Amino acid sequence: MTSEINFRPMEMHDQPQVRSMIKDLYTVLLAPQDWITDEKISATFDQWQRHSGHLKIDVFETDEQLVGYAILFDFWYNEYGGMVLNIDELYVVPAFRSKGVASMYIEKSITHSEYKALSLEVLPRNKGAFSLYKRLGFEEKETRMLHKML
Repeated sequence: MTSEINFRPMEMHDQPQVRSMIKDLYTVLLAPQDWITDEKISATFDQWQRHSGHLKIDVFETDEQLVGYAILFDFWYNEYGGMVLNIDELYVVPAFRSKGVASMYIEKSITHSEYKALSLEVLPRNKGAFSLYKRLGFEEKETRMLHKML
């Protein structure tokens, strides 16, 4: 990698760039495009400001340029007998993919002793991310996650 990547908490002035990356994640990688809206992104930023103890947004920066972000939240998981850190979203801009940015972030930035586990979801069609997470030691659970919109 040519430039050093720094990981830091998102600041208010980062919101426009992070908003753009969130839209790119949903438009390019996830689709359908109606999964994310400006209102949902604004609600996430609002929750981040009001509940920073449980919702964290980190940015990945090199030469004062944002090249990625992660949205994280933690929760108690009875099965593990402790707190779990969930990686809700992890995104790296195309020019910095396959350069170890996501691996470095996971290995250096979110390995906290107070957590019993890391969790995340990955779409089956996102084979690159799936392979990365498997290489980093993530394992599939036998359970299936179900959702009901309220």
